[in-house]
Amino acid sequence: MISAEEVERILRVNEARNIELFAPYDPYTGVGSLIDRNKFYFSPGNYVLIPTYLFQTKFIQEINRYGSLKQYAEQNGENYNSLLGFINSMRMEYDFEYWAATCAMIRDRSSENLVPFILRRPQRKLLKVFVDDLFANKPVRVVLLKARQWGGSTLTQLFMAWIQIFHRKNWNSVVAAQDKTAAQGVREMFATMADNHPTDVFHVELKAYAGTSHTKLLRDRGCVISVGSFNTPDAMRSTSLKMMHCTEVGMWQDTPHRKAAAFITSMKSSVPRIPYTFIVLESTAKGVGNYFHTTWIEAQQGKSGYKPVFIPWFEMPEYWEHFRDEAEKRAFIQTLSKIESYRFECGATLEGLKWYRSERLEQPSDWIMQEEFPSTPEEAFISSGRLVHDATDIRAMLSMTSAPKFTGELAADALYGPQAIDSTLRFVPSTSGSLYLWAMPDKTQHILNRYVVSMDIGGKSDKADWTVISVVDRYMLLKGGVEECIGTWRFHLDQDLAVWRAVQLAHFFNDALLVVEFNSLDAKGTEGDHTLTILDEIVGHYENIYYRDDPTKIREGLPPHYGFHTNAASKRDLITQMSRRLRDKTYIENDKRALDECAWFEQKANSASFGAIDGHHDDIYMSRAICLKVSSVMPMPQVVMQKNETPRHQSSGVRTLSSF
Repeated sequence: MISAEEVERILRVNEARNIELFAPYDPYTGVGSLIDRNKFYFSPGNYVLIPTYLFQTKFIQEINRYGSLKQYAEQNGENYNSLLGFINSMRMEYDFEYWAATCAMIRDRSSENLVPFILRRPQRKLLKVFVDDLFANKPVRVVLLKARQWGGSTLTQLFMAWIQIFHRKNWNSVVAAQDKTAAQGVREMFATMADNHPTDVFHVELKAYAGTSHTKLLRDRGCVISVGSFNTPDAMRSTSLKMMHCTEVGMWQDTPHRKAAAFITSMKSSVPRIPYTFIVLESTAKGVGNYFHTTWIEAQQGKSGYKPVFIPWFEMPEYWEHFRDEAEKRAFIQTLSKIESYRFECGATLEGLKWYRSERLEQPSDWIMQEEFPSTPEEAFISSGRLVHDATDIRAMLSMTSAPKFTGELAADALYGPQAIDSTLRFVPSTSGSLYLWAMPDKTQHILNRYVVSMDIGGKSDKADWTVISVVDRYMLLKGGVEECIGTWRFHLDQDLAVWRAVQLAHFFNDALLVVEFNSLDAKGTEGDHTLTILDEIVGHYENIYYRDDPTKIREGLPPHYGFHTNAASKRDLITQMSRRLRDKTYIENDKRALDECAWFEQKANSASFGAIDGHHDDIYMSRAICLKVSSVMPMPQVVMQKNETPRHQSSGVRTLSSF
């Protein structure tokens, strides 16, 4: 039962969202535009809102000095109507929303009638990204993740046309889709606009180019407008491109002979990074691991030149359903599920959630609904049902993540051997360091069984798996809390040196229990078989190492087998544990990369095996899973010495699951 206070809060928030969702919009006056605007007065008290970049031009500033256009005309002996016509032409050229509503006709999706192109709210959100960069003299580069049917392709195509009509001559463009028919369908928006554009503003005429009906030339502007097909890339005419629009990129399926990355890279290579160039990659999400998903993740992480733009379903006023009265709305609040409450906190209205429930009844599954009508980017990239962990659980954990408090490396006078863990071992801060820490080791008190350090060993080359070392702090178990992952060290390195790094990190964290996955050493012998003996080597210098044998056998004289052994049974156990921990939030995860790997961990098609989706890694995931598994069966942390106390006896030695 939701409390009365919470119901009132939800109703207040909902009312504010509905006011914003249905706020007035008038492209002729500029009211409701998301672009920064200023008042331009035609006469005292009579004004429109024009874009700030237009308002700041020398001519407009001169008019503004007189208070209004009418006063300017009177005091300078100018013809008011002629000036009004000139201002109108300036608005056509520099205010896309005004031009679109005044000059651009599109075909209404429902009635098929021709109607003025008046931007919907999601289109205005995307337009602001385009315009902000265009008039800041930056190349426009956008990756657009969208819900279906809100007009992202229409806006993109007509924005490119607007640039070609008013701003740049000989500015060639291409529309690319999975097949040529789809690309031509997108370009038809340009043709429809051209056929109906007012000739007194500009006579927009398309004609066949170079003897082909597939490629058009914008007459009097010298702009070649091509179509491209991912399925038949060789048929695409090669031109010097300045703008490209790739549509529904998520549907472009790689084959042994065609790769989406190669196709798009080939086109991009002819688009220089100069002002007024324009590249948009847009799609609804179609699973994870493909080119579009990878491009989106890189844009989110700031690793590419693209700006990520996401449009959730609830920003579209048409996805909205009335309540009969206030009583029905209050009753609806009491029935909100966990995921519906999450979507409300993401920005959905109650009316939107009511529509969502109705629409879900017509969809075959939750994941298809989430893919077509996503609330968040993470929800959009739901794959074809093979993901292991619940996306809702992962999203709920994301609020815990943050940037690392310390970034750097550990350094000592040696890379391996006893000098690697002597008194010279220290943390060296560096913004480019590969060791991320959310807390330093606590040196104020001595606590047994506090820290666990686990290692998933990768390889040396950049194409190999990452080596990942995780640090888990178990201190809050003493207070009735949960474990916290406070460290991630991820790198490529020779395996023997990598193991010594793990020893350094374990020693740095108060001689923590060190857990190394045994399989990785064995399976990656191509990196150097000498690593098979590295655990036996380091035990002579570092004792607190996990081994997988029965302690009774060790006492009987059998040599211990160091390292955690991952097989089919133990891996399923690790996965089950991670699902439970994510669902019940029984640990704290600071590193967003770890949750990303949880999100794309899947069961392979037609196989009992598990791993990351193609093109991604699961090394942080496996390192975390092992660390948390070992932690779950260890004894409780035990305070053995407070600061300034005389040390009590502390036992040390090798640890094993069966010895806990």
